[in-house]
Amino acid sequence: MSSLSSLARTLLSLSLPAGLLDRGPALHGTKFLAKAALRARFGGRPFQMVNVGACDGALFDDVTPWLHRIPGARAMLVEPIPYNQKRLRANYPDASRFIIEPVAVTKTQGRITVHTFDAAALEAGTLPIEFIGCSSVTDTNLMSGKNAWGEADANFNKFAPHLKDIEVPSETLQTLLDRNGITHIDAFLVDCEGADWMVFEQLDLQRYRPGMIKIEVGALPAAEIGQVVVKLKTAGYRVGFQAEDIWAFA
Repeated sequence: MSSLSSLARTLLSLSLPAGLLDRGPALHGTKFLAKAALRARFGGRPFQMVNVGACDGALFDDVTPWLHRIPGARAMLVEPIPYNQKRLRANYPDASRFIIEPVAVTKTQGRITVHTFDAAALEAGTLPIEFIGCSSVTDTNLMSGKNAWGEADANFNKFAPHLKDIEVPSETLQTLLDRNGITHIDAFLVDCEGADWMVFEQLDLQRYRPGMIKIEVGALPAAEIGQVVVKLKTAGYRVGFQAEDIWAFA
């Protein structure tokens, strides 16, 4: 998103009434983040983000870049793919505020196989740029030679040679939060290409109660999307859908 369009979206989000914002969850998210940036200028508790499946923190991401606009903001950025970790650190060089956890979030500590794409092919432009963010611990449609609707993808043979499996360390979500001394969360993001419910299921909403939650559900089965919504609604969150994401606000 360009700086001009980002500014326009921010101004629009701050000017619209809540009733209209509820029809556009992403705008509601922009308003939440813009207000956080304004509050941060007057001191107080630092804004804390947790992003599981952070990729490079920039590509197709309309939330994480706010870390640069919210004074003193802090983040735990979880990203298991080494290629993405390098891009992520380049985009968020302040290691004192932006912690990168080079692991996958799973239900138990250990190691897990992740399906990903060859870094050299990504760098060379052999693969579409969006494939940078498509690694997964699950057999998503993309990884199985199917399109978004589950039908055979005629283009699969073009990128199948660049698919590979790597083994990465894994930790539970709570272990990571405890290890980094995170006692509050303002914004919680999950984009794990099919493992999103498995991650979100572990978040203790009563303990942390993030003001904003964004979860990608495009690769989830219907039953798990339902579980995401039920957990949020039961906790009293306002829930909205936009594209492949669920946005929720306390």
